[in-house]
Parts: sequence; structure tokens; C-alpha cells
Amino acid sequence: MPSNDIPAEYCARMQVIVDRTGPAIHRTLSELDPENCVEFEREFHQAMAESDDDFDLDRVQKVINRYWAVACAAANPAPYVNEVLERIKNGDESVFGEEWRPQADGTNHVYRRNAEGNWAFSHVLRPGDQ
Repeated sequence: MPSNDIPAEYCARMQVIVDRTGPAIHRTLSELDPENCVEFEREFHQAMAESDDDFDLDRVQKVINRYWAVACAAANPAPYVNEVLERIKNGDESVFGEEWRPQADGTNHVYRRNAEGNWAFSHVLRPGDQ
């Protein structure tokens, strides 16, 4: 059952892999895309400050997920990466992969990654469906 964060065709075309962590994203953006690095720092610090009040790190993870795609594009300047980024900006969630979660009744609940990188329910896959 597939459980990819990003499509295999995207991985095959990537030459530089950027870890989905704050330090890796910051390092990549500071070297390759200083303008977006400044925005990443600002949004990251704001999310951390807000998380200090309620201990909820979801907003920090959303910043990480959003700028991870930007860092990957900066590290892999190829037409395909730019196409994927444009699809993300236009709300196309299919680029984020999917995960199948087996259910007791034999079906699978299919979840896809949304623009924030979180899993969101997509549909039910019944036995025999492709």
C-alpha cells in the first residue's frame, strides 16, 4: 500500500534531497534563496512565539511544510519542480502523495497530503478498486 510523502517521479528527478526539518530548510534557503529565507525566519519565529502560549506546534509544522517545498525547489531548479510548486499554489493536493489505512470491514480509507503537508481524508477504497 502506498505511503509516499512525495510522488516517485518527483524523487527520481530530484538531485538534492532537503530534509523536512527547520535547520535543513533554513540552511538551504540561506544559501540558495535569501529572500524566502527571511520570510521563513519571520514566519517560523512568529509560529514559535504563538506556540509558546498554548504548546501547540501545529502552526510551526505548517511553516516547515510550506517552506520545505520552497527549499526543494531552490535546491533542484528544474522545470518539473517549478510545475509542482505552481500546482501546490493552485491547490492541487495530488502532489503530496497518499496513504491507505486498512479498516475492519476490508476497505481502506485513503488520506492525501494537503497544502500544509497534513493528512486529510480523501475517499474509501473498496476491495477490488484500483
